[in-house]
Amino acid sequence: MAALRAAILIRGVYNFKANPLNQWWFMAEALSIGDRLEFGFWEAGCMIWVGAKDFASQDYEGFCNLLWDNDQEKLKAAILEQKAFLAMDLYQDDGYNVRVVMGELNEQESDEWVARVRWRLDLSCGQMVVSGVLGDEEEFDDIAEARAIADSSDSLQCFVEVPPNEYQVEVYSYAPGDLSTGWGQIVKPDLFKPTAEIIAEPLKAYFERTRPNTTMPAWIGCEIEEDPDLLQKYYREASTQQYTDFVIRLSPVLEDLPPPELVESGLVKWEFRKPERCPLGLIS
Repeated sequence: MAALRAAILIRGVYNFKANPLNQWWFMAEALSIGDRLEFGFWEAGCMIWVGAKDFASQDYEGFCNLLWDNDQEKLKAAILEQKAFLAMDLYQDDGYNVRVVMGELNEQESDEWVARVRWRLDLSCGQMVVSGVLGDEEEFDDIAEARAIADSSDSLQCFVEVPPNEYQVEVYSYAPGDLSTGWGQIVKPDLFKPTAEIIAEPLKAYFERTRPNTTMPAWIGCEIEEDPDLLQKYYREASTQQYTDFVIRLSPVLEDLPPPELVESGLVKWEFRKPERCPLGLIS
């Protein structure tokens, strides 16, 4: 336990590499406890996946085929035994914003998630890939470091430097841009059939019941406001705001987590819930 904590607190020491001239240089700085890193993808492929960069890069075509072929036994081995990656279905191929958290979630992040996956990742290589696409091997060879794309939205995937270790990893999805169907099960049950744990409720009723005397976020105003003038005000305000769609949390392996379940597609099954209070959205 102490060794794990110590490893997580180290920043960048492991990142030295030898070049062909046998010289040394310092690579990107690794995340440490309390760090948060945000970036966005302009497009995705109806999925989000996170994994060890060395696992995917050693045979990227084979990695893609592993997911495309839906070989359940090989997928279970890679996910549950090797702890090499996690991949989850999304209901459409919109781009999305991601926040990586090293350590504890803040109160809003903890309260407002509508879907999650929890398991473990072996990131002994010190690099975690975050992606929503599968495909071109040449593009994967040029994959960007997450800090380099933090202020842009023209990427399809990136990697995050972390202290090498095995981690508990949690991927959370949030309104208003949730793509897991979790939010839709709550407020759009005609489109997304609620799971047994979800009680659907109109957005207006959900917000007013659980957030009395709370200023209405613009994205909710755009959905429920009936006054045309106020509606235009909410649209203008909403157009200036960006929200975090997914939070990926890395932490020491402290819990004895049950293995995640795979769905028919071979990807990891989301766990859905309805937050006690209507989400306000994580502003990026």
